[in-house]
Amino acid sequence: MRESARAERGFALPAVIFLVALLTLLLTSGLSRVQADRQIAEAGEATADAFAVAQSGLQNYVGSQTSRPPDGDSVRINLTGGYANVISRVIRNPADTTENFLYLVRSTGFVINPLAGSAIQAQRTVAQFADWQTGSIERRATLTAPNGVWHRDGPSGTWTISGVDACGVDPIIPAVRTTDITVPSPVTTPITYTGAVYEEGGTNDETIADETEIDWATVTSSSFVPDYTSFQDGDLTGFSIQRLSGDWIVSSTRSGSGILIVRGRLDLDPGAQFYFRGIILVGDYIDFDAGTATVEGLVYSGMDEQVPWDRARTELGAASSVVDLRFNSCYVNQALSALTGLAPVANGWLDSWAIY
Repeated sequence: MRESARAERGFALPAVIFLVALLTLLLTSGLSRVQADRQIAEAGEATADAFAVAQSGLQNYVGSQTSRPPDGDSVRINLTGGYANVISRVIRNPADTTENFLYLVRSTGFVINPLAGSAIQAQRTVAQFADWQTGSIERRATLTAPNGVWHRDGPSGTWTISGVDACGVDPIIPAVRTTDITVPSPVTTPITYTGAVYEEGGTNDETIADETEIDWATVTSSSFVPDYTSFQDGDLTGFSIQRLSGDWIVSSTRSGSGILIVRGRLDLDPGAQFYFRGIILVGDYIDFDAGTATVEGLVYSGMDEQVPWDRARTELGAASSVVDLRFNSCYVNQALSALTGLAPVANGWLDSWAIY
């Protein structure tokens, strides 16, 4: 009896030691696997953060260029969670200076965790092909009206159109560019053309519209993205791009700046007080019937060649109205600055670019 008990006690101790060792190994293996999974998750998160930093750096660089960058331009952009090294290369240097330069802009994002020291936790590179485009417009006249101009007489009022640059930089341009100006007789208050008399267009009204070199179909399409789809009233310094769908009737006091695109007609009612700096593009016609209408820049009407031209004449003048259209190259250039910069090429983005 005693010998059997002693034998059992001698067998139990090694078994317990074995079980403890086995449980220790399983626990260690489990902890190691959890640690590995955690490291993989942290690495994946750091990689995603690096991608976000790289993309943010790319967008920051493309959106902030106001002058054409030199070939090999290199910029470090500090961002939340790290920084991005952005390099731009000229891929196409056209012989024709009016053509766009093609760039490849590469951004490498680096993630840094301050708690882990200065070591880089992860990095990722993205790239974007982009055209450098410069905003420009044909300055044919202060008022370009392919659909003709109708001078509506009134007992009083002041109607002035000037091609003299109010900014004092550019040479004089014609006051009006149109097919014809219809003036009723007798005329109580004539229109004053300052700087140059109006110029008649080519063989037809479409010729004048084409001479502007404004791609109206593109300007009014979904591929052209304006800053706003409503008029930014009271903003005289923003010089944003505003595109309005359909007709726009102004019957109160309005002021603004930039590039104003009206797809239909622009109708300034007698009660309106209208002031604008920059460029106005109208698809149909403009009726300057306002109490006061002042534009410092350039005005284009009748850009939509699908509009019947015989009913789309731009009208000037009314009883006691004051119309003042004056060329101002500084305001025109400020308006065009919104179209100057790097324009991403469609389908030209790459989510990984290691070397180039």
